[in-house]
Amino acid sequence: MTRIKIGYRASNIIIFGDLHANWEALSILQQTEPNPLAIFCLGDLVGYGPDTKRCLDAIRSAPAYVIGGRHDRAVAGQAADTLPPSPNADLLHASWAHARSVLSPADRDYLASLPESLPVELAGVRFYLTRLPPDDDETETRMLITLTQAELRDLFGHLDVDVVLLGGPHIPALRQVDGKLIICPGSLGQPRYGVPEPTFAVWRNNQAKIHHLHYNPSSTIRKLNLLPLAPEHRLRLQSMLQAGYSNK
Repeated sequence: MTRIKIGYRASNIIIFGDLHANWEALSILQQTEPNPLAIFCLGDLVGYGPDTKRCLDAIRSAPAYVIGGRHDRAVAGQAADTLPPSPNADLLHASWAHARSVLSPADRDYLASLPESLPVELAGVRFYLTRLPPDDDETETRMLITLTQAELRDLFGHLDVDVVLLGGPHIPALRQVDGKLIICPGSLGQPRYGVPEPTFAVWRNNQAKIHHLHYNPSSTIRKLNLLPLAPEHRLRLQSMLQAGYSNK
């Protein structure tokens, strides 16, 4: 397993996932946690949200270590038709098509290049960035907090790491198994835990903490009106941002 080694002291690492092209949430995070030593981004940068290009450019210019998610691969044109079936198929494909239309070939190549997992060794701590399988639109129904110790061991017991950073579920949680800390920061761009506040995690002084961002989603909600989606799809995305959950 190839590891990326970073030489500086890991005193302030920002961890987030499932941005979903929500610029307002990313901007508030940048203001709240300026100048981090590193950023760990756990996939699904794009899809659903209105600011695909702006968010992608911001992530690419940051000191970020990034993995890809289902939406990133689909927007990159990778096997979208073979992804697990979803009751939201029409919304998903319309959202992906719009995201492709606003990105350059180089942008899509960047999304295609993102690994599915990434080991990072930082100041003696062995991190592993990954997503909860199966990485599909129903992942949040398998909340990290509901997995048994046996399930956690089956999923992560083989990893020779200290900290597993988990994208996919839009619901934040911290767990431990066999001496490993598992951190799911929830979703920065589309929270689904019953509260519309984005969540992220901070690793500081060898400790992890989940944080909530206080922001007003109204600007993002208004921008959704401009997307070339069916009215019922725009309404659903807007409702999810307002309520902080997925009303499947």
